[in-house]
Amino acid sequence: MKRSDLAVEMADVMEEKDIKLVDEHYNGIKATCVTLSRQGGKQIGKPAGRYITLHCDGMDNMRCASALAHYLEEMLMPSAIWERMLVAGLGNEWVTPDSLGARTVHKIPATSHLSNTDEFKELGLRPVAVLEMGVMGQTGIESADYLHYVAKNFLPAAIIVIDSLACGDFSRLGATIQLTDTGIAPGSGVGGCRRPLNSKNMGTKVIAIGVPTVIDLDSITDCAKQPMMVTPRDIDSVIERYSDIISTGINSALNPNLSPEETELLRVVY
Repeated sequence: MKRSDLAVEMADVMEEKDIKLVDEHYNGIKATCVTLSRQGGKQIGKPAGRYITLHCDGMDNMRCASALAHYLEEMLMPSAIWERMLVAGLGNEWVTPDSLGARTVHKIPATSHLSNTDEFKELGLRPVAVLEMGVMGQTGIESADYLHYVAKNFLPAAIIVIDSLACGDFSRLGATIQLTDTGIAPGSGVGGCRRPLNSKNMGTKVIAIGVPTVIDLDSITDCAKQPMMVTPRDIDSVIERYSDIISTGINSALNPNLSPEETELLRVVY
């Protein structure tokens, strides 16, 4: 069986009334939207909810970021501009295929600590906290426990988590972005078994954003003698590109009044 974090890979090979799959376009970017009922989720082994796959291979980075911001704003509704947001990067920064979350949050400025400043009011900012989670092997703490503790004290209207994913179709490797309002189970695509980061466990809405950076070798060949995950040769470029796209999309969705120059200034200065 394919190991995959992408709902679209399971949904597009099944014809079930509880699985709705629709293709649409936003700003020239194709988006495949999968909606799962509770029963549909059981059929493909995914939580019920909405999954959106953006097809970014060969597409302009700014168009991809614009599409991501659009769908992220939809998933965040009806949150208000003054409500707090928490952005968390999962994974291990020192293992390139698993470094997407960490490298992305480095490019997202934290603004919640500026709430009482004149600059915050003048720019019309939303309070955003940014957290680089690491992995349990580095912190000794389960990601779900770590994030729940922070969320319980920070009280965000929503949590956005970013992580590297696994896919089962070579054409989607390093070529797509998945957004979902169901949260994420860290490491599930590579056989891990961590407690899910979802609304039930976190006490607030959880939106997960990820890019498939590894593929199960069994998905592309029957010659594998043991389970093995492989990654693109240009994985450094893949991570750099998608950390730019995702951070730009998140910054645009959370603080649309900020120009790219102001975003960079906030990130560097504060």
